[in-house]
Amino acid sequence: MPNAVARLVGLEPGLYAFSISDRAPWLGARAGFAMPAVHISPLPTQQERAIEITDASGRTGAWLGGPENTLFVRMPPGGGGALITAFLARDADAAPLNLTIRRLNGAPGSSGAAVVDSPVLTVSLSQPVAAEGRREVGTEIVLHIRGRGDVYFFGAQWAGRLGSGSWIEAFTILPRKALAASAIEYKGLSASGVESPWLASGSLCGTSGRNVPLIGFAVRQKAGVADIRFDCEYSGYFQSGTISAPEHNGAPCRSAAANDPLEGIQLKIVERDRRQ
Repeated sequence: MPNAVARLVGLEPGLYAFSISDRAPWLGARAGFAMPAVHISPLPTQQERAIEITDASGRTGAWLGGPENTLFVRMPPGGGGALITAFLARDADAAPLNLTIRRLNGAPGSSGAAVVDSPVLTVSLSQPVAAEGRREVGTEIVLHIRGRGDVYFFGAQWAGRLGSGSWIEAFTILPRKALAASAIEYKGLSASGVESPWLASGSLCGTSGRNVPLIGFAVRQKAGVADIRFDCEYSGYFQSGTISAPEHNGAPCRSAAANDPLEGIQLKIVERDRRQ
């Protein structure tokens, strides 16, 4: 699921306050970027009568998020449009994010500035939920790969497969959905014959820097987790060139060849329809 949502809005001439309502918790800066964050910009086609965007201090602004929760947008004579882009947190369980647009009776900070009781427009900035009730949970996978060290894979079809001999020594699975992260566990089998216990999401499975490849793995929902149901489907790519048939829900994934190092992981976690 992508992490950005874009909306177009058109408004009559006048001054408007754009504010985030039903605010999702601000996650702070991650890689220098606050999440969630909302960007407001004029349409590229209306440069001759561009809208004006300022913050509460009258300075030019374009971003909402964190401590900055309101921007003032002046539409030119004849009206205009704005492009609203929301960059969302990866957690699918995050609270809905909405943008409320209200018309003002005066300039920001002036004694005549008053907000109309009802919003002119409320814009949903959340991702739509699939009608069929089954949603794939996005995952981040961190692999410790021979000769490469830790390599991060975000939503890739395959994690790994970086070339012959680039086998996987260890992996960590990080589901983006909080419920899935608390419900999923996994295990691995190394070429030395060591089988790990079932490990919780976020745990390192395997060894690091010992040049010992994994030759098998499995993923499942934890036993005894009530009211949270996920299906796990996964395949492995092995040094011999073998791609295993998909395994499901805790069944071991291995190559038909003996001691065949694992070089790639393909994983899909799907939330079941709760009506089943």
